[in-house]
Amino acid sequence: MLSRQWRLRLAIAALLAVVGGALSLTPAADLLQRMGIDGLLPLRHALYGPLFPPSASDVVVVAIDEQSYRTDPFRNTPKVAWTPHIARVLEAVDAAEPKAIGFDVIYPTSLDRPELLRGYDRPFLLALRKAAEKDRLVLGAARLSGETLEPYPGQIAAAKGRGNLRLLNLNVDRDDVVRGYFRGFADEAGGMTSSFGVELADRAGAGPPAGDFLINFNTGPGDIPVYSMADLWSCDDPAYFARHFKGKIVLFGEALDLEDRFLSAKRLAMTTRADAHAALERCKVPADPERFGALGDRRSIPGVLIHAAAVNTVTKGIYVSPLSGAASFLIVGGSVLVFAVLFFLVKPATGLLAGGAVLAAEIGMAVVDFASGSVIPIILIAVTGFLAYAVVYAYRFIVEDREKRWIQHAFRHYLAPVLVDRLAADPAALRLGGEKRRVTVFFSDIAGFTAISERLRDRPERLVEILNKYLTVMTEAVEARGGYVDKYIGDAVMAIWNAPLDDADADRHAVEAALDCLEALERFNAEIVVGEYDMTPLGTRIGIHAGTAIVGNMGSRARLNYTATGDTVNLAARLEGANKEYGSQIMISEDVMANLGEGFLLRRLDRLVVKGKKQPVEVFEVVGRHESTAGTEPKIRAFHAALAFYDRRDFSAAETAFARLSAVDPVAAMYADRCRHYLSEPPPSDWNGAFAMKTK
Repeated sequence: MLSRQWRLRLAIAALLAVVGGALSLTPAADLLQRMGIDGLLPLRHALYGPLFPPSASDVVVVAIDEQSYRTDPFRNTPKVAWTPHIARVLEAVDAAEPKAIGFDVIYPTSLDRPELLRGYDRPFLLALRKAAEKDRLVLGAARLSGETLEPYPGQIAAAKGRGNLRLLNLNVDRDDVVRGYFRGFADEAGGMTSSFGVELADRAGAGPPAGDFLINFNTGPGDIPVYSMADLWSCDDPAYFARHFKGKIVLFGEALDLEDRFLSAKRLAMTTRADAHAALERCKVPADPERFGALGDRRSIPGVLIHAAAVNTVTKGIYVSPLSGAASFLIVGGSVLVFAVLFFLVKPATGLLAGGAVLAAEIGMAVVDFASGSVIPIILIAVTGFLAYAVVYAYRFIVEDREKRWIQHAFRHYLAPVLVDRLAADPAALRLGGEKRRVTVFFSDIAGFTAISERLRDRPERLVEILNKYLTVMTEAVEARGGYVDKYIGDAVMAIWNAPLDDADADRHAVEAALDCLEALERFNAEIVVGEYDMTPLGTRIGIHAGTAIVGNMGSRARLNYTATGDTVNLAARLEGANKEYGSQIMISEDVMANLGEGFLLRRLDRLVVKGKKQPVEVFEVVGRHESTAGTEPKIRAFHAALAFYDRRDFSAAETAFARLSAVDPVAAMYADRCRHYLSEPPPSDWNGAFAMKTK
């Protein structure tokens, strides 16, 4: 059965799980889920490699790059005057029979005007019309605020109208990173027009997605083949164009150092120096990476490559999808539950390491799921995990550790440190306020303390010094066996077992402690009492009884003491005093003897009625441990034989038997005197062998 502490802990863990699951349904969680893709992409690449090689890409890019700007005929020529040169490349690409051609570059102005250069754009317009006639051309436009940036009207007309015009706007998240792609845009008629990339994929024969989607970026060097406009303009080899563009979706766009660049989900998976170019076959103009390669690592990529990745996502059907609300709730909530329980089990430093290990395992599983097309909200799991860490350890410090600190303060003078630590670790083991439970009660007292006090009445400081050292010796022996020192009463020590902590072997531990006390006292006498103070050795008497008592905090409102009370305590105190009558050192009740087990040499002392009681209690003397009482057993057997005569009322035979033992056995001497008394004054006929104490 779970302790009260753990029931409360599990309730808190469950509450944190519900809160974590609820957080997964908030709008902020959607962004965190999308942000997780940024980390999952490089991890997937490390585990699985690229989704496909560059040669398998459905999309290739014709790039107006930095090399094109610095190569004739583009060098030192305004972009508006490039149209005849672009027309040459467009015609060669179109002749290679691509599946679709898209323009991610917009020319909103033209030199082909009456007041400028009439007919200048004719080659470009003819190339656009030729591609449009084959239903493979899509021009790009951009919606800026309330205005739309479009190609020059003549170009739209050459492309057979607005039916081949699509918006290039990218789906930028609130952190300015592109992770998703628009399915389409609302048009003036109230319908939906497909976006640039979706339209190109549709022209290539791929069905459009059901809605906006996440881009599944490929990874690895040059994952999208990029061809330089300068090289293609110089190329007059139709076979070259056929090898690289036949059956492909071709995007014309800019791939420049500064313009039209975006942060994307691929930003953490970028290759060294952000080189977007594969080692492609060149036609005429060789690559010049020394001049036109990136000077350092970059995290942004040209917008045309984002469109290309989106088109590949659709044409290859490699969609990745976020989890449903219910699935996110269960996964995040379950993760928080695991974290919370883990943090309740271990210390903060260990919890940080263990929590990191669990998070690493969850990230590993998320990477596997991502490779299968599911986006696990790993950042939200990490965030809620850290929240669980903060809440759990704050609760443990503020609430649980406060209780532990109180326990440590309250019990540090009464229990051994190891027991205080056990109580602090499990406060539920301490039930304050009073309860009934079986306890074993131990009383010890110095034999002849009154005489010692009188001898040292002129030196009270010496008396206190000796007493404190004696009590220290007794206390250490008790605590070493798991006992709880309840109180000191002058020179007396009261201790209990099985409270406040459970102890299944309480009786045995109490008797072990009593024997340890005698051994420790022998050393104390030799080293301190005789050796240091030159006094007569001290003696001690111990009484032990087990039974039901009321245990708990008792006292006034201002001052409490954790103690035990009841007949069990009173009887243990009486047994300690009864040792004086019998000349014994350790007296235990039959209740203790019944649970003591093997390993001890005992002798039955009497059926004793202590002062204030009517019912007799069978009491025993603990002679010692078996291994340390060699040669004593025959004497014990002789004593028990004499006691058998006594129980049968054969006081003459008993007196003779006890008398033979009395010279070395105070208990036998006491019984010999008692037998002589009963010979002169026999007990009543209903005598049951009990002896009633007249004093405490």
